[in-house]
Amino acid sequence: MTENLTDAELLSLSQTGDEKAFEAIMYRYNVQLYKYIYTRIRSEHDAKDLLQEVFISCWKNRHSINNIAAYLKRSVHYAIIDWQIENKKILARQTILLEKDEPSTYPVEDQLISIEIREEVETEISRMNETMRKIFVSSRWESKSIPEIAREYGLSEQTVKNNLSLALKRIRLRLAAFFLVLVYILVTLSLQFLNGTTFHF
Repeated sequence: MTENLTDAELLSLSQTGDEKAFEAIMYRYNVQLYKYIYTRIRSEHDAKDLLQEVFISCWKNRHSINNIAAYLKRSVHYAIIDWQIENKKILARQTILLEKDEPSTYPVEDQLISIEIREEVETEISRMNETMRKIFVSSRWESKSIPEIAREYGLSEQTVKNNLSLALKRIRLRLAAFFLVLVYILVTLSLQFLNGTTFHF
C-alpha cells in the first residue's frame, strides 16, 4: 500500500511515471500545504489554485527533485510571494479606499506609497537567484541566524553572509531608484500646480 511507503519511495515511483504514487504524495501533503497557504493569503479559492499549481509543477519537475518535502515547501513559499506581488497592490488599494473615511494615522496617499515600497521589495526578492532568495527569506522573514541558514542549505557561513549582503544591497538600490522617481513625480506635479497647469492621469 502506498500510504506505508516513505516520501523517498513514493518520489522514486513517481519518477517512473507512477501516478498512484504521486497521488499518495498529494494526499500526504495536501492539508498541511493548504493550511500553510491559506493562513498567509486568506483566500480559499486562491489557496486551492496555488496548491494545484504547485502539485502540477512538482509532477512536471519530478525527475529533478531529490527531496519532495523540501521541494514542496520551497514551491509553496515562492508561489505565495508571486501571489502577493500580483495581488497585494490591488487588495491594499481597495482596502484603503473602503476605509478612507475612518480615522487614520496617515493620509491615504502616504499609505499607498508604503504599499508601493513593499511591492518594490517583494519584486526585487522574486528576481534574485534561488540561493540568494532562500537566504534572504530565511534571514529576514523567518528570523533564522547565519549558522542556522548555513546548516539548512549546506553552505559556509561566509557564503550566507555574502549573499545576504548582496541581497540587501540590491533592495537598497531598487528603493533608491524608486524614491528618485517618486521625487521627480512630486516635483513635476508641484511645478505644474504652481504654474496652474491642468493635467490628467
